[in-house]
Amino acid sequence: MALTIPSPAENVIENEPQSNQVDAKNDTNIPVESVKTQRLRFFIKFLLGSLILLFVVSAIVLPAVLVTLLRSTTTTTTTSIGLTTTTTTASTTTVTCATGYTLTPSSTCVNTMIDFNNCGTVGYVCSSNYTSCSAGVCSTRPAVALAGAIPVPGFNTTINSIDDATTVVTLPLNITLYNYTTNRITVSSNGVVCLGSCSTSYSNTNLPSSSFGGPTVFGYWDDLMIARNTSQTIYYGVSGTAPNRITTFEFYESHYSSSTQYYHFQIIFNENQSNVVKCFYFDMSNGGATGTIGIQGISSASGSSILHAYNQLNAVSYNTTLTFDTNTGILTG
Repeated sequence: MALTIPSPAENVIENEPQSNQVDAKNDTNIPVESVKTQRLRFFIKFLLGSLILLFVVSAIVLPAVLVTLLRSTTTTTTTSIGLTTTTTTASTTTVTCATGYTLTPSSTCVNTMIDFNNCGTVGYVCSSNYTSCSAGVCSTRPAVALAGAIPVPGFNTTINSIDDATTVVTLPLNITLYNYTTNRITVSSNGVVCLGSCSTSYSNTNLPSSSFGGPTVFGYWDDLMIARNTSQTIYYGVSGTAPNRITTFEFYESHYSSSTQYYHFQIIFNENQSNVVKCFYFDMSNGGATGTIGIQGISSASGSSILHAYNQLNAVSYNTTLTFDTNTGILTG
């Protein structure tokens, strides 16, 4: 049998299709791998973009929220402060004057009815021809001596004169006399200060008097009157700081029978001197010839009393000071 040996040329032709098939297969795989890669890259880019966007948004929005919260907190705090203090955001202090007083441009309170330097209106100063401001008019009558004097409540002299009347004053501190302590003081228009029960009796007697049932100071017990439309009245004031405060009652009155007979004196209690009271005298028209001056204790019938004068001529004069000490029962002055 004869053998047929292929020629080299035939081998080349037969092998070429195999080479082409391999190349074609390889060309088909190239685009499949590119799509997967592109999708992966797109996902990575999207994820990175989202993270960047989230970071940017957080950087902008979060501070704005914090600022809003801080502003809200500041506003709340300011409102809270505004409810608990009289100081405004401009550090301006509100001044409130007591009844009967007028606020000046310098933020002080004055009584234009009795203030020599603010008589009738703020800023009006009486000339040297006058000695006082009475009912808002410059006058030659005696002046009120107590600084920051407050008229006792209930005595309105713009309507009528005050005669044989009492009123109660509640103090910011206690007063003690004969070991009796209270902050409710009854004041009589007849020259008397009572720590207990009081009286409107105008007919003075020797001491002790059964008309008064508690510790009583008779600065000048007589038939006194507060004249209508004048600066006459009974004033009071508390000065100093605890425990050294001073409580003063100032009587500026006239006699019932004559509005030009002046009775002007003070009754003074020192916080650091328990059971002691002082009486200081300015103008006493008749020198005490028709009045009772002294103090008495809780039981008027048999209780202790210290008498200075009873219807005694020239019993007191200008600048006289009497000190009654109920600890020892001694009067000095």
